[in-house]
Amino acid sequence: MSTAQKKKNFLIIISTLFGLVIWSFIAVAAGAQSAPSHSIQVNGQALMYVEPDVANLSLGIEIQADSAANAQEQLLYQASMVLDALSGEGIQRSKMKTSSYRISPVYSTETGKENYIEGYKAETSISVEISDLESLAMIIDKAIAAGANVVRSVSYDRRDLEAFKAQLIKSACLEASSKAEVGASALGLRLGAPIRVSIQDRFSALDTGNMVMKAAAFGSESISPGEIEISVTVSAEFELIVE
Repeated sequence: MSTAQKKKNFLIIISTLFGLVIWSFIAVAAGAQSAPSHSIQVNGQALMYVEPDVANLSLGIEIQADSAANAQEQLLYQASMVLDALSGEGIQRSKMKTSSYRISPVYSTETGKENYIEGYKAETSISVEISDLESLAMIIDKAIAAGANVVRSVSYDRRDLEAFKAQLIKSACLEASSKAEVGASALGLRLGAPIRVSIQDRFSALDTGNMVMKAAAFGSESISPGEIEISVTVSAEFELIVE
């Protein structure tokens, strides 16, 4: 390759690199210009209370026997009796689930004596979904009479909770947008598009676990589940445009 050709190729490479640098500079400058220089951050909140339409009941069965085999046999028998009793109250088997099956040795704790195995403990949990909330206390009574000896927990839920959340999200977004509009107007600026938005939601129901246990123990005919609190918080940042 001649010297003249080498110089020509060198000049082409230099020109190409220079062009790339110029275009990169233009792109960065354009990006810097497009980024908003003024913004406003606001929060919007919405809250409502709804009545639950389903209860999730967790029952327990605990058995102690002289051998692991006897403990397992008694546990399986009592569990089947509890499931039958729940079915007798119109609860479908698909709404019941048995879990947390465990067998463990029970050690003697007599003072001054060496610990030894004096028996075996078998336990399991039964989760029940109940749609008829007014019959909750009666269902617990029936389950205890059939062999359940622990009421682990009671929680409430709403099947169409997502529909209520959607309403609250809309309300919270409108509140945030309204606040941003007022703020922009007060500052003598015009509100632009949202730059970023985050949404947080939560729900909580009255803890009625102790109420349920007391009602079952004292024969109360009904238990008030209270209401479910649903709340949504929207955090948003809007662009502010200088007129």
